[in-house]
Amino acid sequence: MLVLIQAPAVFGQADRARVIGTVIDASGGALPGVSVTLAGSAIAPTPVITDEAGRYVTPLVPPGTYNVSFELSGFESRQRTGLVLGAGQTVVLDQQLALAPLSETVEVTAPAPAPPRPPKPPPPPRPKFKPTGELLASVCGPREPPPFSISIGKVVSHRDDPRRQLLGPGDPLRIDTGNTTGLIPGQTFAVRRRFQTGDRNAARNLQTFGEQSVALIQITDVSDTSASALVVYACGEIVAGDSVEPYVAQPASFVVAPGDPNFDQPAKIAFGEFDRNAGATGQMMVIDRGLMQGIQRGQQVTIFRRRDAASPRNVVGSGVIVAVRPDSATLRIDRAVDAVMIGDLAAPHK
Repeated sequence: MLVLIQAPAVFGQADRARVIGTVIDASGGALPGVSVTLAGSAIAPTPVITDEAGRYVTPLVPPGTYNVSFELSGFESRQRTGLVLGAGQTVVLDQQLALAPLSETVEVTAPAPAPPRPPKPPPPPRPKFKPTGELLASVCGPREPPPFSISIGKVVSHRDDPRRQLLGPGDPLRIDTGNTTGLIPGQTFAVRRRFQTGDRNAARNLQTFGEQSVALIQITDVSDTSASALVVYACGEIVAGDSVEPYVAQPASFVVAPGDPNFDQPAKIAFGEFDRNAGATGQMMVIDRGLMQGIQRGQQVTIFRRRDAASPRNVVGSGVIVAVRPDSATLRIDRAVDAVMIGDLAAPHK
């Protein structure tokens, strides 16, 4: 009984609030190392640092009005003022930082230069993708695949080196479709990879699958049967055969009241990233509930397990919904006291 009474206090913190989000640069790439400072009359200025994916989470703070500032050397600072945090709210606040203008004078004294070397191939064009007002967390992570394919093609290889089939941020790549399918330069697409879940020995018609979103690309050049694209944002490695699908962004800033966990109608954790059986803090997993069941992006969940309906609940973690689809949603684990396993339950807060 002691564990059941204390669990909401540990994971809910219903009387406090926090701010979470992602910081990116002008090209859409994640910005690690950004100092995000939350300041208000109720607390001393509290800085946190973005991780390698540009994500940040502030400490839990009392309700009130706060200012949030974003600072990183070499980039223009930004500040959001008058941000109202209600009791127990989670506010999602994303930010884009532009490069700071440079002003300097350089005087060089040197002998006449040697004859120039042959010119190198021109670098790939810089992407024009501007993700202002869009949350790139909606790109990354696992998901349940839609009932029908929306793929427009597949990744073939590196554009300039066909032997390279493993790609990453900034690489130019080639895809196996062109203007006959309506492609034009400047379009933005998501790159996804399908993997099998569940019983590997199941009959073909009973096999189940998941999908992992791995990158965002922008079309730079198109021919009749193929196209070139530039990787503008990567969540992981890209390999030949990954599918290319239209990118649909999700809103950047919203508030979902915390409420209380609904243990009587929990969702079930279906699979993890690349079908991992377990997840830990900071990782993502898919649950079997979505928009049709009332799940919202930004909604908090309490993760628990039990042997049967009559057994006591064992709370193992908490998290927040980062992407929602009709019958499934992607959950990011914010805190875990044990490994979060496939089959564990996720109680949405109402």
